[in-house]
Amino acid sequence: MSAAQRRVKFEVSEEGAARVELAQAILVYKTKGGSSFATVHGIAAQPNGGATILPGRPMTALAVARLARTLTKRRQGGFIADKVLYQDTGAVAWWVPPTQRRIWFRCGGDELGAVERSEVVSHPGLVFCVTASRKWYVWAVKGSDRPTEDTPLFRAPYFNVWESGQICVGNVDLPERATTAKLEEWNNAFFDSWFTHPNVHQDLVQYRGGAYKFWRAMLDGKHDSFPEKVLVDLGCTLGKMMEPKQGAKHDD
Repeated sequence: MSAAQRRVKFEVSEEGAARVELAQAILVYKTKGGSSFATVHGIAAQPNGGATILPGRPMTALAVARLARTLTKRRQGGFIADKVLYQDTGAVAWWVPPTQRRIWFRCGGDELGAVERSEVVSHPGLVFCVTASRKWYVWAVKGSDRPTEDTPLFRAPYFNVWESGQICVGNVDLPERATTAKLEEWNNAFFDSWFTHPNVHQDLVQYRGGAYKFWRAMLDGKHDSFPEKVLVDLGCTLGKMMEPKQGAKHDD
């Protein structure tokens, strides 16, 4: 008997008098390479109360989206924040345009001129991403145009950020959820935290003297606007970064 025809015994309980009936079955397959696909199957009820899963057909992306809306009882549409770039059940990514904003440093030595320093400086455009498992990423982009899937990504030039773009949160108090209504809270959690040390020790920025000298120059007001030429190209677009197994979109 094939996998699509195996008999399955199950029980479902629900509060109240509602009656539930098995309507369809979805089988999810994974290849050794890590890709996945799903098939949807009809059900044939059996006299003994069991059921037989009938031969299926491939499940389309539209069918998956419709099923997700049904299971979560969400509305099919709604207003989307203008800074949101990508959103699905696994991640939300949003854009922060170039701006001037205060940054805080607390380092162990005087590389920045003092153990603690804080100034309002220019920042590049940034793309943040939070996954379903609350992994938090940031990358830089050039220019002031809203990023698209073809926009090249650059390394975020900040301390406490790993090569992958994942942010080391330490004891930062993060928002409870990553929803479109909470994006500014996530922005504040990043910019209002203490930046303590580079997690990328080579090529955090392309600047003679390295990351400490760059940020000391920024704090000293030597650059009126953010010098985008210091950004390190990651050789990857935003669309590519959001693909499975490439970047932040999936945690598995």
